[in-house]
Amino acid sequence: MPSAPVPSPRARLRAILSGPRCVKMASVFDPISARIAADLGCEAALVGGSLVSHAVLGAPDLILLTLTELAEQVGRCTRAADVPLVVDGDHGYGNALNVMRTVVELDRAGAGALMIEDTDLPRPYGPSGAPRLLPFDEGLGKVRAAVAARGDSDLPILGRTGAATITGVDDAIARLRAFEDAGVDGLFVPGVETREDLDRIAGAVRLPLVIGVAGAAVADPGYLADRGVRLWSGGHQVFAVAVNALHAAMKAVHAGTPSTALPGIAPADLFERLTRADAYRRDVRDFLGG
Repeated sequence: MPSAPVPSPRARLRAILSGPRCVKMASVFDPISARIAADLGCEAALVGGSLVSHAVLGAPDLILLTLTELAEQVGRCTRAADVPLVVDGDHGYGNALNVMRTVVELDRAGAGALMIEDTDLPRPYGPSGAPRLLPFDEGLGKVRAAVAARGDSDLPILGRTGAATITGVDDAIARLRAFEDAGVDGLFVPGVETREDLDRIAGAVRLPLVIGVAGAAVADPGYLADRGVRLWSGGHQVFAVAVNALHAAMKAVHAGTPSTALPGIAPADLFERLTRADAYRRDVRDFLGG
């Protein structure tokens, strides 16, 4: 009897958004990290714009990254693993028309879902580095453009606002409600510090929430599920741990430690599994004659 077809990453992500559970997202930034997330059985992963900027450019999160660089990196990740990727589309790399291009390119790259935010990015000229929001109508226009550009694709669109930590919860609720009316599939709210703030937001919107948690009081999966949160991220510290481990290993080798004597070397079976060595050996045998 033929086996049932495996749901696509987007279908699995849509099932999470429409279900009762709250799923914690892994942090993914390159093909190996995507493979690790899949190997561990993670149900979803977040591709942060900041992480891609770190991994691709070796630069801080200053919106120096281009759409092409982001789309290429997302494509590398989706080619390597089928874990559904929630991709941070930042400001859409320009105005509403650029947002439409962003949706098309990340759809083609295989993003599991895409978020577009209303933060005024990149940083405008002036003395203050404090984050600012776009005017209400401009931010809403970008979200409307994203929904329109999706067309008949199954790509979930998430409307994102940082208003809760910039202009207040009331403004956040107004923006999120407008995003709902624009036809998004979910709402992303970063930096929620208190349960009071999340309770107010959750009580005012209809769509599933995706949360970037900043406050420890909020980071409880059971509580989040009860408030309609279906996906959440606790931060991107895994990347910082990886950077520290790589720095320590290279420092030790530079100081004279033999590479083979380094602590923490990945076991051969793990390395082979993550690089799909068995599949490549089979291809070598089948197509290269030995």
